[in-house]
Parts: sequence; C-alpha cells; structure tokens
Amino acid sequence: MSRRATSTAALAVLLATAGGAAAQSYNLYGRPGLIDLPSAESFDDAQIGATFSGFGETRRTSVNFQLLPRVNGTLRVSTIRDVPGGPNVSDRSFDLQFQLLEEDGWMPGLALGFQDLLGDGPYGAEYLVATKTVGAGFTLSGGLGFGRLGSDGGFGNPFGLDTRPDPTVPGGRVQGDRYFRGDAAFFGGVAWETPVDGLTLKAEYSSDAYEDEVAGGFDRASPFNFGATYAVNDSVQLSAAYMYGSTVGVSLSFTGNPLKPLAPQDLGAGPAPVRARAANAPMGTAWADNPQNQDTLVKALGEAYAPDGIIIEQAKITGTEAELYVRNTAIQREAKAIGRVARVLALALPPSVETFRITLVEDGLAIRTAEIKRSDMEAQVDTPDASLKSWQTTGLLDARGRIAGENVWTREPEERFTWSFGPSIPLNLLDQDDGFRPDLLLTANAAYQVAPGLSVSGSASRFLVGEAQQDVSTSTSPLPRVRSDSDLYYSGRDVSLDRLTADWVFKPAPAVYARLTGGVLERMFTGVSGELLFAPVNSDLALGAELNYVRQRDYNEPFALLDYEVVTGHGSLYWDTGYHGIEAQLDAGRYLAGDWGATVSLGRSFANGWNVRGYVTRTDVSFDDFGEGSYAKGFEITMPLRWGLPFENKSEARVSLLPSENDGGARLDIEGRLYERIKDLDRRSLEDGWSAFWQ
Repeated sequence: MSRRATSTAALAVLLATAGGAAAQSYNLYGRPGLIDLPSAESFDDAQIGATFSGFGETRRTSVNFQLLPRVNGTLRVSTIRDVPGGPNVSDRSFDLQFQLLEEDGWMPGLALGFQDLLGDGPYGAEYLVATKTVGAGFTLSGGLGFGRLGSDGGFGNPFGLDTRPDPTVPGGRVQGDRYFRGDAAFFGGVAWETPVDGLTLKAEYSSDAYEDEVAGGFDRASPFNFGATYAVNDSVQLSAAYMYGSTVGVSLSFTGNPLKPLAPQDLGAGPAPVRARAANAPMGTAWADNPQNQDTLVKALGEAYAPDGIIIEQAKITGTEAELYVRNTAIQREAKAIGRVARVLALALPPSVETFRITLVEDGLAIRTAEIKRSDMEAQVDTPDASLKSWQTTGLLDARGRIAGENVWTREPEERFTWSFGPSIPLNLLDQDDGFRPDLLLTANAAYQVAPGLSVSGSASRFLVGEAQQDVSTSTSPLPRVRSDSDLYYSGRDVSLDRLTADWVFKPAPAVYARLTGGVLERMFTGVSGELLFAPVNSDLALGAELNYVRQRDYNEPFALLDYEVVTGHGSLYWDTGYHGIEAQLDAGRYLAGDWGATVSLGRSFANGWNVRGYVTRTDVSFDDFGEGSYAKGFEITMPLRWGLPFENKSEARVSLLPSENDGGARLDIEGRLYERIKDLDRRSLEDGWSAFWQ
C-alpha cells in the first residue's frame, strides 16, 4: 500500500503552518508587504505561509511560497461584493514577485511583481517596488503601479502604453497584452519595528482605487492605511489596520519552512556502533558452509532492525559478502535507513564479510542497491567528513528484481492482511466558492499480500460533515462529464467505495519498472491500467508510458457502470534538473474526456521529503468549451509528517490548492504510479540526503 496518508491532512496543515518565521510580515494579500501594498522584501528560501484576511465585504485566503531565493509566489481566493446588497463574487488569482536586487549598503532592494498573473480578474496589476532600511528599525518602501495599482492618482503611462485592453474572455489565460499598460501611479509606506518584541507599526499611501469594491458599496474615503502586526511567536502573525478611512481590516498568518523542521530530527533510538575489526581477526569463511548459520544471522539481524521499522525481505550471506533486500517502513530519509542497515551488518557479521549490498524495496519493487565496503565504513566513521567520504565510496546500482542464486533466505509473510480505520479531514484550501473548507471523513483501508509484488487493496469512506449528497447534475459542460459531475460521487449519508484493485508491480530488467492494476481505480472510474518506467540510477532523466481502459462508474451503485468508456494514456518524461531541487515533468497523450494534449509540471523537492508542485494542462479542447479557467492548472503541497513529529514516520499528506473540476485535461487518479514510488531513491535524491547516513 502507498505510504501517503491522506487521513492525516488535518495534521499536515497544522504542522505546515508552524516553524521558524521570516522577519518580514505578510500583508492582507498574503505576500511580503506593508498593509495592503507590496514591498521588495522576500522571505527565507522555501518559506510557506497561509493568510486569512478580511475588511468590509472583502475576504481573502492566500498561500504564499518562497519558490526560490528571489522568486515568491502567492495563490489566493478572494470574495468581493460587486453591487450594493448583492451577492459576493469569488475570484482566484496567482501572484509572482521577482527580487531584482537585494538591499546592500546604500542600495535598496528592488522587486518586479505581477498581481493576478493571468490578469483576468479584479486584482490584475503590475508593479516595480523598492525597499530600504533607514535605521532605528524603520523600513521605507515605494513603488510604481499599473492596472489596479495605478487606478488612483494615476498619470500617463511612462512607456507610452496608455491603453490597457479588457481581459480576454473566458479568463484564466496569460494576458501579456495588458502588462504595464494604462495609467501608472506611485504608492509607498513605512514600517517600524518597535522596541516591543514582535510588534511592527505600519503606514502606507495606496494607489488602489478599489473600483469594484466601491461599486459594491465599499466606502474608500482616504488613500491612507494605518496598522500594526504582532508576531505571537515564530509561527503566528496577527495584523490589524484602519483601512481607507472607513473600516478595520484584520489578518491571521501561519508560517513554516520545510528547511527548518518543527520537531527535533535526532530523537529516537541511536544507531549501532561501528567497531573496526581487529588486525588479527579470523578471516576464515568455513562458517558460511553451514546454511543454518545464515538463518541464525538473518534472524538476529531482523531483530536488530525491528526497532527502526526495517524488515528483511530476502538475504544471502556468504563468507565475504552480504546481500540484503530490505523494506523501510518508518525512517523518512532513505540514506539513514541504508546507514542503519550497514551499521548492524558491520557489528554483527563475522570478520570475513567485507562487502555489503543493501537493496531498498518499496511496495514490492526492488529499487536501488547500495554497495558498501566494510573497511571503508570502519575507516570513515570517526572522521569529520564522514558523510562525504561514505558517499564517494558507496556504489549505487539498479537493483535486480530478486536475489539470484541458491541458498537465498526469503521472508515468509507474517501478516498478509493489513488494515486501518480512522477520521480524516480532506482539505480544500483554496476552494472557488468557500475559500477554506475542511470536511470530516471516516476512511477504512485494507490490503492483502498474495505474493511479493502482488496484492489486493481497497479503500472506503463516509462523510460525517460536509459534501452533502447532490442528486442531480448541474454541469453544463459540452464534454463528457468525467470530472464536472464529481459531486454526484460524494455522499453525506452513504459509504462510498473509493478504490478496490488488484496490483502487480515487477521489474522486467534492472532499470525497468512495471505496474498492472485492475478494478475500481478511483471514485469515478473502473478498469485496467498498465505502466512501464525506465529510470537508470545514474541518469537525471526517466521515461514512462501508461495505458488505461476505463468505464465510468454509476453514481450510487458501487459496482454498476455507466455507458461512457475511454482509452486514455500518456508518455512521460521526468527530469531532475539539479537546480535547487527543481523537478520537471512532461506528460503527453489522451485524457479522460477523449481530448489530446500535454501537461507540464514543475516542482521543488527537498531532501526531507517536502514537495511543492504546480502544473498546467493544455489540450485540444477550446477555451470556450473548457469553461472557467480556459485550461487545467493547479498546485499541490506534499508534506512528510516526520518534519513535525519527534519520531520516525514515512507517512505524507498532500494538500491541493486551486483544484479544478473541469472535464478538459482530466487524468485518472491512480494510486501508486511508478515514478512516485521510486523518485526518492534516485542518485541525486540520495546524495542530497546522504548526511543522514551516519545518524
């Protein structure tokens, strides 16, 4: 079964919003800034923040991420009132800010920003802003704004681009012909870090006329805002401000950093010591001629590994070599698991055994083999640069599917049937209608291991709170309704069968992985799925292919089917760029609605398991037929629970941001795709985390 624990999404959110905070505070847009305006400051690399803010009839829910040291991004869902007494209108937007210059001596920091990068909503704006610390805790910011930030006190466009065209309809597309066009205006402000610990006072002059809000009844009586931000601790910021001469605004921000674990990472059982063999140690190998000695050694090794959650699947021990296939069920950093296995081998095996081959097995797949010389470990263990030396002397190989030869010890499954049951909170963090909408779900999971690599597993759930049953489709999509009818598959009363599949994973060759899956694949589709992946250990590139035949499930009967069927599949290219953990993925093929196109994904992975990923999908579906957003796009954050727990744990939680339920560009939601199983064990990932080898 997959180690991803969607049932821990609630805990993930709590942990993701804790940790070391940056000195710079979040503004009401959920990005670095003053009160309502941006500044040229940036957060610590990889900083993540969630902000909930509001004033008058405006509500904003934002997630900010320091994508790279000089690139900051913000996802936001906002609601405003567009006519007096009328309903609130929801808007999604995505901001990007690039720090062109860092503050240095007399030189101010300088940033270029795009507010609502797609430019089709009420928040579309571009700006150039400078920030300078002038001493005694004072920071001055000033900028030139366009679009929304050029709507009050504006003057002629400095580039001669006086006309700002209306957004293209339907929206959701890059609107490059609008950038830096129309009137421009100056804005600015000051922030003072007071002697009171954590308290910052702010004042600003805004060039935002709030035209849409004023049309909805908002009173913008003044361009000046005055406020205060108080850092309750390193994780929480509270802000309040008197806004535009007429109302009070408040915000609450939570912040954390994947590079700064919430919980200490060195708690738990310590590693076994590494003791050098004596110079006169007996090197005879006659002991290996007795098969019972291998059984005795493997049993003792298994008992030694049990506290770390490491299980021996196969083993072969000769007079000079030990080869182990192990399953790591608890240790989040794979390099640490390899080190724990090697330490025990060095302590427990007879002196004649010099070579250790340790293969990590994930969900029945033998993925990577680490070849380690015992003499190297003995020479390195107490040296200052032990991690670097051990990496340089460890050989990484593409693992064979099984240990070859005779006299191979194979574990008999002690517990073929496993199950779990508990509550979860599926989190829709940036919902178009609700902004932030947690539900309460009861989920049951079960799996039965038929043979190595072959299993049957399933999942069922029931909503206790949220997701009321919808009996009639409200979709008006002209495409096959492969996602727009998804609400029909969620029930507030009935137990829903989410998945029930037979899965076989195997290795046709050392660098080739294969998967066959059949059954109820997800909430909306049943069928068969096959996948191949070519991923050599020494390459930053991997190639994959997936082919599926599926039929749409009935809304109410768990095993009944509707008439819609489709063959769908993709070819995939995976690239680990080696730059700040950035990974790129290209998938091209046929989607669930029968449309053809491609998906481009960019993600940033961290050695401790965090991953932030954004994707866009463009197919042959026209913008008009696709509907809102024009094409599929979204973001995901995956967090390892080990980051926030004082003990080892391999579970992960995933939070989706700006999810789409359009029919165009929709893919199957298949559990356990191959690249997700193996990507943490490629050469670069292991190298980035190899400092944990000796822990």
